[in-house]
Amino acid sequence: MLNIIYRLYIIAHIERIAIMAESRKLQQTGGSTLIVSLPKKWINKNKLKAGSEVRLRKQSDGTMNIDPGKSDTTKKTSIVQCNDEESQHLFRDLIGAYLAGATEIKVLGNPRLTVKERKTIRKFSASVIGLEIIEEEAAQAMLTDMSNPGALPFRTAIKRLYKIVSAMYNDSILILEGADDLAADVVDRDKEADKLQWFIERQFNMMLENTSLSRELKASSFEGVIYSNVARYLERIADHACRLAEIGYIAGLIPGRKMLPLAKDAGEIMEKAMKSFINNDPRKATVVIDKGKKSVKKAQTYFENRYKKEMEHPLEFSIAMDAIMRTIAYSTDISEATINYAAKKENK
Repeated sequence: MLNIIYRLYIIAHIERIAIMAESRKLQQTGGSTLIVSLPKKWINKNKLKAGSEVRLRKQSDGTMNIDPGKSDTTKKTSIVQCNDEESQHLFRDLIGAYLAGATEIKVLGNPRLTVKERKTIRKFSASVIGLEIIEEEAAQAMLTDMSNPGALPFRTAIKRLYKIVSAMYNDSILILEGADDLAADVVDRDKEADKLQWFIERQFNMMLENTSLSRELKASSFEGVIYSNVARYLERIADHACRLAEIGYIAGLIPGRKMLPLAKDAGEIMEKAMKSFINNDPRKATVVIDKGKKSVKKAQTYFENRYKKEMEHPLEFSIAMDAIMRTIAYSTDISEATINYAAKKENK
């Protein structure tokens, strides 16, 4: 559901940019100086006047970006109405507002906030980075963004997310080896992975609304797309690490123990994929993709041959093998993102 909301948001934003586009003629002044007038609505919106300083930034595609020079993020208020529905519905609405870049969320009760709704609001605040409850009354609650957009740039956030996901997956392998006491901890850490992935998505969406954030986030819009995609791949690997952790102890009891080497291969492929991404190394990313294809084929062959025979715990076996293969698939997606990113950098 959130991915659908996200895609619709991007499409709407692109359409809005197309509508806002204007054509203006260059005018000559003095000897050889060319000037162009700026739209009055844009000037008024950014509170500019004669003598105000703006910044000109040349883009990689040859266009020029005019920055009004204000680094403060524009306040964006979103109102969420409670309709006495399931608590998960309210949680999704709040996440949707967060991903869209709201810096202030006002939650309105109908006619007042119930105990369950208040718990959901607190759960949401604890599940995301930046938004804190600053006001809570009988009929409404107010959440405000207390974070600095540039405090956690994309590169730093993606490294933190990878460390969490890598640790989760490695612990799920230990569960396959018999450490059943780690399962609950792996699942619990998924909340931190979700929190960082949502934060990266939100930063990207806010950057689309306010291009001056690119400077604070130390990334272009294209880089924002790449980081957003990689964050989504890592979050999905985290989900599969949870699935593997939940059934790993039982799956590890299945005779043959050929599953364990395959799980370790998947972990190594993820590690190499992220190293190639962080180091912007398309050559190594290509090697990872080739190895990933071979590993998936090997895992599929083992799965099909093993499933033909009678076995204990067939459901757990299927879940474990699916989690391993999908981990490899998302890791190769990260490597493909690395190649795309490197190609863009080379063409600058």
